[in-house]
Amino acid sequence: MNSKIKALFFDIDGTLVSFKTHRIPDSARKAIEEVRSRGVKVFISTGRLLRHAKQAADIEVDGYITVNGGHCITSAGEEIYVREFPREVVERIFALGEEYGFHSALLTEQDIYVGRIDERVQYIADLINIPPVVADLRQVLDEQPVLQVCPYIEEDMERKIVPLMPECAPTRWLPLFMDFNLKGVDKASGAERVAQYYGLEMEEVMAFGDGGNDISIVQAAGVGVAMDNACDELKAVADYVTTSVDDDGVYNALKHFELI
Repeated sequence: MNSKIKALFFDIDGTLVSFKTHRIPDSARKAIEEVRSRGVKVFISTGRLLRHAKQAADIEVDGYITVNGGHCITSAGEEIYVREFPREVVERIFALGEEYGFHSALLTEQDIYVGRIDERVQYIADLINIPPVVADLRQVLDEQPVLQVCPYIEEDMERKIVPLMPECAPTRWLPLFMDFNLKGVDKASGAERVAQYYGLEMEEVMAFGDGGNDISIVQAAGVGVAMDNACDELKAVADYVTTSVDDDGVYNALKHFELI
């Protein structure tokens, strides 16, 4: 067994869970059970909320990085880190949406909220198997802390909007929308906080991903693994490219690095 790696961090959508089946492949499930039995810690690292992460990754893990590092928590429910959006930042995103003709989703600890369902929102909801809640977004902002904002914009609009939001750290894992976190919040910073909590070094971490929001953690980890279905930008910075999520990618990578 590779004794250098003491913790694994897994993205969910497109990495641990198939977009086709919305399930964790049996090979990945069994491999993770085996690696945990050998004392290696396992964490989820996702853009999802905690409740949606638990629903999708229904396996025994040691903790969660959710909303791209904005909320880090142990499996026992102990909070390691949380960072909420200032109201004025969310209001500025709303104002830009009115000016440029786009709308956004708000992620709170409770759910994903949108002002309306259109073709783009429905496509993404079907892809990740999470229906958002239609609500008055300003009322949501009044009543709940916002952990992430997701503007439904493509790359041409991104080039216009991102320079106007210097407080935000944008990432993208699908062409149809973006994740906006606050500066200093990403999966790498989340992994560093979790690793420190458990007395681990980042050199002892292996991270798996497939999207643009996984670039930071894959670069920061001692070993970074990209799925074969990953975006080219992630593959370019990964230490290893495994097979796709639907072709036993997690199992094959853990086998390659002699963790199972």
